[in-house]
Amino acid sequence: MFILLKGVQKLLNQESKTNSTNVCPNCGKSLIGDVYKGEVVCPSCGFVVLEQLMDHGPEWKAIVEPGDKAKRVRVGAPRTIALHDFGLSTMIGSDMKDSQGQYLDGKARNQSYKLRKWQNRVRITPAERSLSGVLFKITEVSKNLNLPRNVLETAAQIYRDCVRLKVSRSKSIIGMTAASVYLACRKCDVGRSIKDVAEAAHTDQRTVAKYYRLVLKEVEIDYVPPPSIWKYISKLVNMAKINPRVERLALLIARKTSDSRISSGKAPAGLAAAYVYISSVMLGVHIPQREIADIADVTEITIRNRCREIFENFTITQALKSLE
Repeated sequence: MFILLKGVQKLLNQESKTNSTNVCPNCGKSLIGDVYKGEVVCPSCGFVVLEQLMDHGPEWKAIVEPGDKAKRVRVGAPRTIALHDFGLSTMIGSDMKDSQGQYLDGKARNQSYKLRKWQNRVRITPAERSLSGVLFKITEVSKNLNLPRNVLETAAQIYRDCVRLKVSRSKSIIGMTAASVYLACRKCDVGRSIKDVAEAAHTDQRTVAKYYRLVLKEVEIDYVPPPSIWKYISKLVNMAKINPRVERLALLIARKTSDSRISSGKAPAGLAAAYVYISSVMLGVHIPQREIADIADVTEITIRNRCREIFENFTITQALKSLE
């Protein structure tokens, strides 16, 4: 109890300082805080200077055990736009356990199932049912791609903008879902190709590209950065299980030769494959060109063309001591 009283006393004193009432305006004596009534009063004349003060501290009385602080958290899940109701509604869990962790009997389990079924029906209106289904699909595709939370939130916001502007009306749900996720990856600088998103959404690349162009055209997007070649290089080296020295050299060459003459209008996967192949040759690491092309999902001709363009515009000298 002493911990709480001390905290509230400090809060009340801070409130009084904020309002420039350190002394009583009636008699000039120092003020004190009444922790039970939430007031700042004068102990001499009883004049109430402030009242109904809010306590911003924790609501529990005291911390007895070290683990009590984590157990007594009174907040729920954070607000998220990846759910149709922003995660603010009540949901009945499906773990079939009581408050003590014991499994429910057959009668209680059947009752819990019926309550959960009816609660799911009433918490989603017919107008929100379609939005809820698409947001669930966006979450599913994001999990298949192992995307961070900010990408999921961005994809959900993009689709909500499509709904607000009536872009998604009479459009393919799978196409709009994949386009929103791919555009979110581009905006958040997460290295995922159209092929990766199409496979995660169980659709073809042409559909993803079609709806991606539609969303870019109809929705007001602030800025979509070009695909980062550095992410593609790291991804390619990790998938090929190549020596990390190859990745470091490929990133170094990519930074030194960063120029619009070779990157403008070129797919980042082809450039990344060319940098990795050049680095492997310079380091003496034997990696067949066909293997790099298969992993990067490009042709061998593309790798050779990108390598020729790099050597035509830049001269690369071998200095490898710093990479040991």
